[in-house]
Amino acid sequence: MSFSLDLTKPLGRLGLAINTLVLGVVFYGISVGAYHYMTHTLPESGAHAKEAAVKAALVEKAVAKAKAAAKGKAFDEKSAIAAAEAAAEPEVNKQAEKIHHDAAGIWAPFALFLLIISATFFAGFLSVYVQRRANDGGLKGLWIFTNHLGAWAFASYVAFYPYLADHGLRNAWAPAFIGGLVLLLPVLFAGEGHHDHDHDHGDGHDHGHTH
Repeated sequence: MSFSLDLTKPLGRLGLAINTLVLGVVFYGISVGAYHYMTHTLPESGAHAKEAAVKAALVEKAVAKAKAAAKGKAFDEKSAIAAAEAAAEPEVNKQAEKIHHDAAGIWAPFALFLLIISATFFAGFLSVYVQRRANDGGLKGLWIFTNHLGAWAFASYVAFYPYLADHGLRNAWAPAFIGGLVLLLPVLFAGEGHHDHDHDHGDGHDHGHTH
């Protein structure tokens, strides 16, 4: 049940189930946090700054125009700024959607990159525990490959879940999640303690030397 990465240590069914659950929660949390930061926090911060710059430019232009139109007469700058800000709002709102879209597009590749890293580490750790369980259960050959394939499919779906949910692709990729779990069933329900019986078959002969 331990979290050791030592492949020689046996791992029981309950240990694999607990480790899979813990890893799933940890890396799902990492993926959600990273995806939200890259698709909302950073883009929105940049978009707000750009909106403020657009608004300031529009206000400055309008105030300068009003000042020039006053032609030396008494000019109330505060009122002119307030009027310019109110007049600029529709144009700023009009550009806001494009500004936010462009900002999100800039950070989207980084969001995917972080999800790939999350999926890779999750699948890598899970593969270690699957291999330990396979060793303990005495599974060999093709079964090991299919179990690792299941671990990677399961881990990838969990790690990419924030992206899939955001783009309405959860159901489309659900077979990867279900298939991953199915492929993990053999190693999960394999016998326990088979590692103790490896190479235990002696030939019954004493190979010592007598003098």
